[in-house]
Amino acid sequence: CGICGSDIKKIFDDKVKKPIVLGHEVTGDVVEIGSGVKDFKVGDRVVITHHVPCFNCQYCRHENYSMCRQFKSTNIYPGGFSQYIRVPKENVSVGTLKIDEKVSYEEASFSEPLACCLYSLQKIKLLQKDFVVIIGLGTIGLLFYQLIRNKKAIPIGIDIDENRVDFAKKFGFDFALNPNKENVTEEILNITKGIGADLVILTIVNEKILNQSLSYIRDGGKILIFAGAINKEIVKININELYRREISIIGGYSSSPKHLSQALELISDKDINVKNLITHRFPLEEIEKTVELIVSRKAYKIIIEPWK
Repeated sequence: CGICGSDIKKIFDDKVKKPIVLGHEVTGDVVEIGSGVKDFKVGDRVVITHHVPCFNCQYCRHENYSMCRQFKSTNIYPGGFSQYIRVPKENVSVGTLKIDEKVSYEEASFSEPLACCLYSLQKIKLLQKDFVVIIGLGTIGLLFYQLIRNKKAIPIGIDIDENRVDFAKKFGFDFALNPNKENVTEEILNITKGIGADLVILTIVNEKILNQSLSYIRDGGKILIFAGAINKEIVKININELYRREISIIGGYSSSPKHLSQALELISDKDINVKNLITHRFPLEEIEKTVELIVSRKAYKIIIEPWK
């Protein structure tokens, strides 16, 4: 099971009831099946999505799957940071996929975060040669980079951590910028020939970052918020600038079984490189170590191995 940034946020969020077993980037083996299960057998290698929509309600009809009331009420139990989980019938029927033998459990665990990126990008009409700024060059930023590159658009990465900027360049970014070392707005205008980016993706968000994005984006462009605020949730922003420049701000939260399937296929076909994003592996009893590594930004993807 991979560790997601949202797991870390929930650990520190006083509003989340404790104790709790987290973990939703789950892969594993089927060890037992219910009497009504027909499509899976003991021994099958599977990846599971923790929430599944009904596909029939008003939200689902508009493809707002993560707003579906069934989506919000379904879940695996307990979370993936455990040796066994129970998968409800709704998740079995549409949210469980078999893993091809050529794909490792670790690679398949990226299906969930990649599916979230796919779901968000499908809200945007992205064209070839569009310029896309990605703020935050962690695991999610590098997954977005690959999807954008596959669409033949031009990614521009931003991070205040020089180690992450260097890693992004080695990973393939032609443009990776550090606001502490250069004038990012000026650089983006130079790269885009004075127009600005077509899309800005925020994989980390606060008031300062959101407002800075307005100087990166072109008139008529879009800002995709792909993260929740950690502390201050209320921000000030210039409404007249959004109105006069026709800038759209879009939220992107979670995914659906349809996107999980698309993500697993991309990983299976090697269209997305996930292996190089794994920096650490820990047994379940050492999970506390992962929190410090992620908070201090010393890790990309960490995999928890419950059976080690």
